[in-house]
Amino acid sequence: MMNQEYDIENQFLNRTLTTGECIFQEGDKGDFAYIIEQGEVEISTVTPENERIILNTLMPGDMFGELALVDGSPRSASAYAKTNVVLTVVTGEQVKSRIESADPILKLLLMVVMNYFRSETGRLRSKSEFDISSLDNTKKEYQEKIFQAIELIRLESDLRNGFKQNQLVPYYQPIVDLNTNLIVGFEVLLRWFSPTRGNVSPGIFIPLAESTSLIIPMGEWLLDKALSSIELIKKETNLDIFLSINIAEKQIQNQDFLQVFKQKVNESSVKPQQIKLEILERSLFEGEKALTLVQDCRQFGFPLVIDDFGTGYANLAYLKNFQFDTLKIDQCFVKDLENNVKDKIICKTLIHLSHGLNMTAVAEGIENQEQCEILSSLGCNYGQGYLFSPPVSFERAIELIKTQIE
Repeated sequence: MMNQEYDIENQFLNRTLTTGECIFQEGDKGDFAYIIEQGEVEISTVTPENERIILNTLMPGDMFGELALVDGSPRSASAYAKTNVVLTVVTGEQVKSRIESADPILKLLLMVVMNYFRSETGRLRSKSEFDISSLDNTKKEYQEKIFQAIELIRLESDLRNGFKQNQLVPYYQPIVDLNTNLIVGFEVLLRWFSPTRGNVSPGIFIPLAESTSLIIPMGEWLLDKALSSIELIKKETNLDIFLSINIAEKQIQNQDFLQVFKQKVNESSVKPQQIKLEILERSLFEGEKALTLVQDCRQFGFPLVIDDFGTGYANLAYLKNFQFDTLKIDQCFVKDLENNVKDKIICKTLIHLSHGLNMTAVAEGIENQEQCEILSSLGCNYGQGYLFSPPVSFERAIELIKTQIE
């Protein structure tokens, strides 16, 4: 007979079972997970031929039953007390609250492990004999996925250390007025020069940073760099240029994001209008919070750029409900502009749309003069791309500005 007693100190429900007792069966609802304090537990499944297969024997310190607890699926295997056992019960609230607060990479690792065990149990249940070759193949697939997850964890660790050790460097890509062909601003882009990994692609480390809390201090640091860059450019050239900074969804959702940005700008000699905030269309979210953020930015003076519009859901409601200052045309509509009439129609439509809604338009990814001339003829206000310059160091950015005013 099972005994239960409430452990006041640990706030856990303890269970004591005797040899052979069932803890749970396949198909049961997963209300609890268990940690073995004493004894041994057998995890088993049953084949279609009603043959019981022992999947594992667990010892003190092991946890089991957490898969169903996390994903809400029925138990995929049965658990029996192999000896007299004492179990500590773990509730769904205790597990899920920790998962929700966990790093996204840890969540990914957890899901990989869960999917592996569920798929393996299903394979074994469908076979009348234990197929060791199938198990080996599955383990290889599983190990490859685990390796990928571990590599992401290592990369994140290196990125955190790299950020602390000043391995990240802001680069500046000119934004050109297509009417005057003069540089009026720059988009600030991060580059990572790792002593062990070399020059790491932004396509790899930026999404990783954006998926973690690291993007918050990185974003604040980048703003500091942008403000000091604008001040130095003013000192060197006597020009008031603007800088565009990309804002990630995690920054938008951070309650202190806007207040910190406002404070930093107020403590500098830079005007709010000189810091443009680029927000991806897919980073926008519904509700009063989004509307309030946009209104607060505009009230303070931060110009807002909707980035990569048309590459996601192209939700026109964003343009209707939220007042942006600039619409950015993605390079996928520009790279074949001179050869593809559909790209030309799309660019023309986006430019006219932006002007009709009192926004300017900027096209990115301009690589040749023909693309530039087409966009200019369509009324596009600004452009950026390798035709003008790739992203460059701050020193080179100063040189580019000085060249055009000499």
